[in-house]
Amino acid sequence: MIEPSEAVSVILIPIKTKQADSVNSKRPKIYCQFLDRPVMEPLSGDRINEMRFYRSLSSFADVYYNDVLIDWERGIIGDPGGLRTPTRDYDLYYVRANPELFKSLPHPKITLAYPYDPEAFRVADALVVTTEAWQNLLYEHSTSAAVRKKLSKWYPDKIVLPDMILNIQQAIDPLFLQPISSKSKFIWHAKMTGSKSFGFFGRVTKETIPIELIDNLSIVRERLGSSTNPLAAFAGSIRTTLPMPALSLGHIPYGEVPGALAACRGTLGQMCADSDYLGSGKLLDAMATKTPIVTRRNAVRDEQLGSAYPGTYDHSEEALDILWRLCTEDTFHSDLQNYLAERTGYFLPTSTGQRISQKLERAGFL
Repeated sequence: MIEPSEAVSVILIPIKTKQADSVNSKRPKIYCQFLDRPVMEPLSGDRINEMRFYRSLSSFADVYYNDVLIDWERGIIGDPGGLRTPTRDYDLYYVRANPELFKSLPHPKITLAYPYDPEAFRVADALVVTTEAWQNLLYEHSTSAAVRKKLSKWYPDKIVLPDMILNIQQAIDPLFLQPISSKSKFIWHAKMTGSKSFGFFGRVTKETIPIELIDNLSIVRERLGSSTNPLAAFAGSIRTTLPMPALSLGHIPYGEVPGALAACRGTLGQMCADSDYLGSGKLLDAMATKTPIVTRRNAVRDEQLGSAYPGTYDHSEEALDILWRLCTEDTFHSDLQNYLAERTGYFLPTSTGQRISQKLERAGFL
Protein backbone atom coordinates (compact mmCIF):
# COMPACT_ATOMS: atom_id res chain seq x y z
CA MET A 1 0.00 0.00 0.00
CA ILE A 2 1.18 3.53 -0.64
CA GLU A 3 2.01 5.59 2.40
CA PRO A 4 0.26 8.93 3.03
CA SER A 5 3.49 10.76 2.23
CA GLU A 6 3.22 9.52 -1.35
CA ALA A 7 -0.04 11.35 -1.94
CA VAL A 8 0.87 14.26 -4.19
CA SER A 9 -0.29 17.71 -5.11
CA VAL A 10 0.55 18.77 -8.66
CA ILE A 11 -0.33 21.67 -10.91
CA LEU A 12 -1.47 20.36 -14.26
CA ILE A 13 -1.44 22.33 -17.48
CA PRO A 14 -4.34 21.39 -19.76
CA ILE A 15 -3.21 19.88 -23.04
CA LYS A 16 -5.77 20.39 -25.78
CA THR A 17 -5.04 17.72 -28.33
CA LYS A 18 -7.23 16.15 -30.93
CA GLN A 19 -8.18 12.65 -29.81
CA ALA A 20 -8.05 9.97 -32.49
CA ASP A 21 -9.83 7.46 -30.29
CA SER A 22 -12.08 4.86 -31.86
CA VAL A 23 -14.66 4.28 -29.16
CA ASN A 24 -18.23 3.20 -28.78
CA SER A 25 -20.25 6.35 -28.12
CA LYS A 26 -22.84 4.31 -26.18
CA ARG A 27 -20.32 3.16 -23.60
CA PRO A 28 -19.68 5.43 -20.61
CA LYS A 29 -16.36 7.23 -20.45
CA ILE A 30 -14.35 7.01 -17.22
CA TYR A 31 -11.30 9.10 -16.35
CA CYS A 32 -8.63 7.51 -14.11
CA GLN A 33 -5.47 8.82 -12.50
CA PHE A 34 -3.07 7.37 -9.91
CA LEU A 35 -0.77 9.73 -7.99
CA ASP A 36 1.11 11.83 -10.54
CA ARG A 37 2.08 8.89 -12.77
CA PRO A 38 1.74 9.88 -16.45
CA VAL A 39 1.82 6.20 -17.45
CA MET A 40 1.05 2.95 -15.65
CA GLU A 41 3.24 -0.14 -15.66
CA PRO A 42 3.13 -3.27 -13.47
CA LEU A 43 6.12 -2.25 -11.34
CA SER A 44 4.56 -2.41 -7.86
CA GLY A 45 1.61 -4.01 -6.11
CA ASP A 46 -0.34 -0.75 -6.00
CA ARG A 47 0.05 -0.11 -9.72
CA ILE A 48 -0.77 -3.72 -10.57
CA ASN A 49 -3.99 -3.51 -8.57
CA GLU A 50 -4.90 -0.20 -10.20
CA MET A 51 -4.36 -1.62 -13.68
CA ARG A 52 -6.56 -4.60 -12.86
CA PHE A 53 -9.32 -2.26 -11.71
CA TYR A 54 -9.06 -0.33 -14.98
CA ARG A 55 -9.33 -3.57 -16.92
CA SER A 56 -12.54 -4.45 -15.08
CA LEU A 57 -13.89 -0.99 -15.88
CA SER A 58 -12.89 -1.51 -19.52
CA SER A 59 -15.27 -4.46 -19.76
CA PHE A 60 -18.21 -2.02 -19.85
CA ALA A 61 -16.73 1.47 -20.36
CA ASP A 62 -14.14 3.38 -22.35
CA VAL A 63 -11.44 4.00 -19.76
CA TYR A 64 -8.96 6.85 -20.09
CA TYR A 65 -5.84 6.97 -17.99
CA ASN A 66 -4.22 10.41 -17.85
CA ASP A 67 -6.81 11.51 -20.44
CA VAL A 68 -5.64 8.86 -22.95
CA LEU A 69 -7.84 5.94 -23.96
CA ILE A 70 -6.32 2.72 -22.65
CA ASP A 71 -5.29 0.35 -25.43
CA TRP A 72 -4.85 -3.02 -23.75
CA GLU A 73 -3.68 -4.80 -26.90
CA ARG A 74 -0.83 -2.35 -27.44
CA GLY A 75 -0.15 -1.89 -23.74
CA ILE A 76 -0.70 1.89 -23.84
CA ILE A 77 -1.84 3.18 -20.47
CA GLY A 78 -1.31 6.94 -20.25
CA ASP A 79 0.94 9.47 -21.93
CA PRO A 80 4.73 9.37 -21.34
CA GLY A 81 4.84 13.01 -22.35
CA GLY A 82 3.52 14.15 -18.98
CA LEU A 83 0.39 14.74 -16.93
CA ARG A 84 -2.76 15.95 -18.65
CA THR A 85 -5.98 17.40 -17.37
CA PRO A 86 -9.24 16.13 -18.89
CA THR A 87 -9.84 17.46 -22.41
CA ARG A 88 -13.38 16.08 -22.65
CA ASP A 89 -16.37 15.50 -20.40
CA TYR A 90 -16.42 12.18 -18.63
CA ASP A 91 -19.31 10.25 -17.13
CA LEU A 92 -17.24 9.39 -14.04
CA TYR A 93 -13.90 10.40 -12.55
CA TYR A 94 -11.73 8.10 -10.44
CA VAL A 95 -8.55 9.49 -8.90
CA ARG A 96 -6.40 7.81 -6.29
CA ALA A 97 -3.91 9.57 -3.99
CA ASN A 98 -3.89 12.91 -5.80
CA PRO A 99 -6.22 15.06 -3.66
CA GLU A 100 -5.58 18.38 -5.42
CA LEU A 101 -6.49 16.96 -8.82
CA PHE A 102 -9.44 15.10 -7.35
CA LYS A 103 -10.90 18.19 -5.70
CA SER A 104 -10.65 20.15 -8.97
CA LEU A 105 -12.69 17.67 -11.00
CA PRO A 106 -16.47 17.81 -11.58
CA HIS A 107 -18.94 15.26 -10.25
CA PRO A 108 -19.56 12.38 -10.11
CA LYS A 109 -16.17 11.38 -8.77
CA ILE A 110 -14.91 8.54 -6.61
CA THR A 111 -11.63 7.72 -4.90
CA LEU A 112 -10.05 4.80 -3.08
CA ALA A 113 -10.59 4.86 0.67
CA TYR A 114 -6.84 5.17 1.26
CA PRO A 115 -4.77 7.24 1.83
CA TYR A 116 -7.02 9.35 4.03
CA ASP A 117 -7.50 12.96 2.99
CA PRO A 118 -10.40 14.77 4.70
CA GLU A 119 -10.99 17.28 1.91
CA ALA A 120 -10.95 14.62 -0.80
CA PHE A 121 -13.25 12.37 1.21
CA ARG A 122 -15.60 15.31 1.86
CA VAL A 123 -16.13 16.07 -1.83
CA ALA A 124 -16.19 12.43 -3.01
CA ASP A 125 -19.49 11.04 -4.19
CA ALA A 126 -18.32 7.65 -3.00
CA LEU A 127 -15.28 5.79 -1.72
CA VAL A 128 -14.20 2.48 -3.20
CA VAL A 129 -12.73 -0.43 -1.26
CA THR A 130 -11.61 -3.91 -2.31
CA THR A 131 -13.38 -6.11 0.25
CA GLU A 132 -16.64 -6.27 2.15
CA ALA A 133 -14.65 -6.47 5.39
CA TRP A 134 -12.99 -3.11 4.66
CA GLN A 135 -16.36 -1.62 3.74
CA ASN A 136 -17.95 -2.80 6.99
CA LEU A 137 -15.05 -1.53 9.11
CA LEU A 138 -15.39 1.96 7.65
CA TYR A 139 -19.13 2.02 8.29
CA GLU A 140 -18.48 0.93 11.90
CA HIS A 141 -15.56 3.32 12.48
CA SER A 142 -17.54 6.07 14.20
CA THR A 143 -19.33 3.74 16.61
CA SER A 144 -16.67 1.18 17.55
CA ALA A 145 -13.50 1.91 19.54
CA ALA A 146 -12.22 -1.55 18.60
CA VAL A 147 -12.57 -0.75 14.90
CA ARG A 148 -10.86 2.62 15.33
CA LYS A 149 -7.94 0.89 17.03
CA LYS A 150 -7.76 -1.75 14.29
CA LEU A 151 -7.64 0.93 11.57
CA SER A 152 -5.44 3.42 13.46
CA LYS A 153 -2.56 2.73 11.07
CA TRP A 154 -4.65 4.16 8.25
CA TYR A 155 -7.22 6.51 9.74
CA PRO A 156 -7.43 9.04 12.60
CA ASP A 157 -10.05 8.67 15.32
CA LYS A 158 -12.38 11.10 13.54
CA ILE A 159 -12.83 10.70 9.81
CA VAL A 160 -15.02 12.25 7.15
CA LEU A 161 -16.93 9.72 5.07
CA PRO A 162 -19.34 10.17 2.15
CA ASP A 163 -22.66 8.39 2.35
CA MET A 164 -21.61 5.68 -0.09
CA ILE A 165 -18.79 3.12 0.03
CA LEU A 166 -18.57 0.71 -2.91
CA ASN A 167 -16.80 -2.65 -2.79
CA ILE A 168 -15.12 -3.06 -6.19
CA GLN A 169 -13.30 -6.26 -5.16
CA GLN A 170 -10.22 -7.31 -7.12
CA ALA A 171 -9.77 -8.98 -10.48
CA ILE A 172 -7.42 -11.49 -12.05
CA ASP A 173 -4.99 -10.27 -14.67
CA PRO A 174 -5.66 -12.26 -17.89
CA LEU A 175 -1.88 -12.77 -18.14
CA PHE A 176 -2.19 -15.35 -15.35
CA LEU A 177 -4.87 -17.26 -17.27
CA GLN A 178 -2.68 -17.87 -20.33
CA PRO A 179 -1.32 -21.39 -20.88
CA ILE A 180 2.04 -21.84 -19.15
CA SER A 181 4.60 -23.78 -21.14
CA SER A 182 6.16 -26.91 -19.73
CA LYS A 183 9.53 -25.29 -20.43
CA SER A 184 8.72 -22.34 -18.16
CA LYS A 185 7.56 -24.66 -15.40
CA PHE A 186 10.71 -26.78 -15.78
CA ILE A 187 13.01 -23.75 -15.60
CA TRP A 188 11.33 -22.37 -12.48
CA HIS A 189 11.18 -25.77 -10.84
CA ALA A 190 14.91 -26.09 -11.43
CA LYS A 191 15.48 -22.66 -9.88
CA MET A 192 13.63 -23.99 -6.84
CA THR A 193 16.16 -26.86 -6.67
CA GLY A 194 13.58 -29.35 -7.88
CA SER A 195 11.94 -29.27 -4.47
CA LYS A 196 8.29 -29.05 -3.51
CA SER A 197 8.39 -25.33 -2.90
CA PHE A 198 5.79 -23.11 -1.27
CA GLY A 199 6.00 -19.62 -2.69
CA PHE A 200 5.63 -16.30 -0.94
CA PHE A 201 5.69 -13.53 -3.54
CA GLY A 202 5.68 -9.84 -2.70
CA ARG A 203 6.86 -7.64 0.16
CA VAL A 204 8.83 -9.81 2.58
CA THR A 205 9.09 -8.29 6.08
CA LYS A 206 8.88 -9.56 9.63
CA GLU A 207 5.29 -8.38 9.63
CA THR A 208 4.19 -10.25 6.51
CA ILE A 209 6.02 -13.60 6.75
CA PRO A 210 3.66 -16.39 7.95
CA ILE A 211 6.01 -17.78 10.60
CA GLU A 212 3.57 -20.47 11.74
CA LEU A 213 3.50 -21.89 8.21
CA ILE A 214 7.30 -21.78 7.97
CA ASP A 215 7.56 -23.60 11.30
CA ASN A 216 5.10 -26.22 10.09
CA LEU A 217 7.08 -26.70 6.88
CA SER A 218 10.07 -27.51 9.06
CA ILE A 219 8.01 -30.15 10.85
CA VAL A 220 6.98 -31.65 7.51
CA ARG A 221 10.64 -31.83 6.49
CA GLU A 222 11.49 -33.64 9.68
CA ARG A 223 8.67 -36.13 9.18
CA LEU A 224 9.74 -36.77 5.61
CA GLY A 225 13.35 -37.12 6.67
CA SER A 226 14.36 -34.80 3.84
CA SER A 227 16.95 -32.05 3.84
CA THR A 228 15.48 -30.39 0.73
CA ASN A 229 11.70 -30.92 0.73
CA PRO A 230 9.68 -28.83 1.24
CA LEU A 231 11.13 -25.35 0.84
CA ALA A 232 9.71 -21.87 1.33
CA ALA A 233 10.56 -19.80 -1.76
CA PHE A 234 10.53 -16.03 -1.30
CA ALA A 235 10.39 -13.57 -4.20
CA GLY A 236 10.16 -9.81 -4.35
CA SER A 237 11.33 -7.09 -2.02
CA ILE A 238 13.04 -8.91 0.85
CA ARG A 239 13.53 -6.64 3.84
CA THR A 240 14.32 -9.11 6.59
CA THR A 241 16.37 -12.21 7.32
CA LEU A 242 14.67 -15.19 5.73
CA PRO A 243 13.57 -17.96 8.04
CA MET A 244 14.65 -21.51 7.32
CA PRO A 245 13.98 -23.58 5.33
CA ALA A 246 13.91 -20.88 2.70
CA LEU A 247 15.06 -19.99 -0.78
CA SER A 248 15.44 -16.47 -2.18
CA LEU A 249 14.28 -16.17 -5.79
CA GLY A 250 15.05 -12.45 -5.97
CA HIS A 251 13.02 -10.11 -8.14
CA ILE A 252 10.86 -11.87 -10.72
CA PRO A 253 9.78 -9.86 -13.79
CA TYR A 254 6.01 -9.52 -13.83
CA GLY A 255 5.61 -11.49 -17.05
CA GLU A 256 7.42 -14.49 -15.54
CA VAL A 257 5.41 -14.65 -12.31
CA PRO A 258 2.76 -17.06 -13.72
CA GLY A 259 5.43 -19.62 -14.58
CA ALA A 260 7.09 -19.24 -11.20
CA LEU A 261 3.76 -19.68 -9.41
CA ALA A 262 2.85 -22.73 -11.45
CA ALA A 263 6.17 -24.36 -10.47
CA CYS A 264 5.28 -24.11 -6.77
CA ARG A 265 3.54 -26.89 -4.90
CA GLY A 266 1.56 -24.18 -3.14
CA THR A 267 1.64 -20.57 -1.94
CA LEU A 268 1.58 -19.13 1.58
CA GLY A 269 -0.81 -16.37 2.66
CA GLN A 270 0.68 -13.41 4.51
CA MET A 271 -0.01 -12.85 8.19
CA CYS A 272 0.05 -9.07 8.70
CA ALA A 273 -2.88 -7.20 10.22
CA ASP A 274 -3.78 -5.68 6.84
CA SER A 275 -4.81 -9.15 5.65
CA ASP A 276 -7.81 -8.90 7.99
CA TYR A 277 -9.46 -6.29 5.78
CA LEU A 278 -7.58 -6.05 2.47
CA GLY A 279 -7.92 -8.43 -0.41
CA SER A 280 -4.85 -10.06 -1.91
CA GLY A 281 -4.01 -9.91 -5.58
CA LYS A 282 -1.35 -12.53 -4.89
CA LEU A 283 -4.02 -15.03 -3.88
CA LEU A 284 -5.87 -14.33 -7.12
CA ASP A 285 -2.63 -14.87 -9.05
CA ALA A 286 -2.24 -18.27 -7.42
CA MET A 287 -5.91 -19.03 -8.04
CA ALA A 288 -5.54 -18.25 -11.74
CA THR A 289 -2.55 -20.59 -12.10
CA LYS A 290 -4.28 -23.28 -10.01
CA THR A 291 -1.53 -23.14 -7.40
CA PRO A 292 -2.93 -24.29 -4.02
CA ILE A 293 -3.02 -21.60 -1.35
CA VAL A 294 -2.45 -22.19 2.36
CA THR A 295 -3.65 -19.34 4.57
CA ARG A 296 -5.18 -18.61 7.94
CA ARG A 297 -8.93 -18.05 7.75
CA ASN A 298 -10.48 -14.61 8.15
CA ALA A 299 -13.42 -12.78 6.58
CA VAL A 300 -11.33 -11.52 3.68
CA ARG A 301 -9.90 -14.95 2.86
CA ASP A 302 -13.40 -16.45 2.92
CA GLU A 303 -14.58 -13.63 0.67
CA GLN A 304 -11.91 -14.34 -1.93
CA LEU A 305 -11.46 -18.10 -1.60
CA GLY A 306 -14.89 -19.10 -0.32
CA SER A 307 -15.60 -20.48 3.14
CA ALA A 308 -15.43 -24.08 1.86
CA TYR A 309 -11.90 -23.82 0.48
CA PRO A 310 -9.87 -26.74 1.96
CA GLY A 311 -6.61 -24.77 2.16
CA THR A 312 -7.68 -22.31 4.88
CA TYR A 313 -7.10 -23.11 8.53
CA ASP A 314 -8.08 -21.79 11.95
CA HIS A 315 -5.37 -23.44 14.05
CA SER A 316 -1.71 -24.25 13.55
CA GLU A 317 -2.45 -27.98 13.76
CA GLU A 318 -4.78 -27.66 10.77
CA ALA A 319 -2.08 -25.79 8.86
CA LEU A 320 0.35 -28.65 9.51
CA ASP A 321 -2.17 -31.17 8.22
CA ILE A 322 -2.81 -29.15 5.03
CA LEU A 323 0.92 -28.77 4.30
CA TRP A 324 1.55 -32.44 4.98
CA ARG A 325 -1.24 -33.53 2.67
CA LEU A 326 -0.09 -31.15 -0.08
CA CYS A 327 3.38 -32.67 0.11
CA THR A 328 2.29 -36.30 0.26
CA GLU A 329 -1.13 -36.63 -1.39
CA ASP A 330 -1.39 -35.87 -5.09
CA THR A 331 -5.18 -36.30 -4.94
CA PHE A 332 -5.51 -33.60 -2.27
CA HIS A 333 -3.26 -31.33 -4.34
CA SER A 334 -5.48 -31.90 -7.38
CA ASP A 335 -8.65 -31.30 -5.36
CA LEU A 336 -7.40 -27.84 -4.35
CA GLN A 337 -6.41 -27.08 -7.94
CA ASN A 338 -9.87 -28.04 -9.20
CA TYR A 339 -11.54 -25.92 -6.52
CA LEU A 340 -9.48 -22.88 -7.47
CA ALA A 341 -10.13 -23.41 -11.18
CA GLU A 342 -13.88 -23.25 -10.52
CA ARG A 343 -13.49 -20.18 -8.28
CA THR A 344 -11.51 -18.30 -10.93
CA GLY A 345 -14.56 -17.36 -12.96
CA TYR A 346 -15.87 -15.11 -10.19
CA PHE A 347 -12.81 -12.86 -10.45
CA LEU A 348 -12.47 -12.49 -14.19
CA PRO A 349 -12.38 -8.83 -15.29
CA THR A 350 -15.71 -9.33 -17.07
CA SER A 351 -17.27 -10.77 -13.90
CA THR A 352 -16.00 -8.04 -11.58
CA GLY A 353 -16.77 -5.47 -14.24
CA GLN A 354 -20.39 -6.56 -14.39
CA ARG A 355 -20.75 -6.20 -10.61
CA ILE A 356 -19.02 -2.81 -10.61
CA SER A 357 -21.22 -1.59 -13.46
CA GLN A 358 -24.36 -2.59 -11.56
CA LYS A 359 -23.19 -0.81 -8.42
CA LEU A 360 -22.31 2.37 -10.32
CA GLU A 361 -25.67 2.34 -12.07
CA ARG A 362 -27.56 1.84 -8.82
CA ALA A 363 -25.59 4.74 -7.32
CA GLY A 364 -26.70 6.92 -10.23
CA PHE A 365 -23.14 7.52 -11.49
CA LEU A 366 -23.66 5.93 -14.92
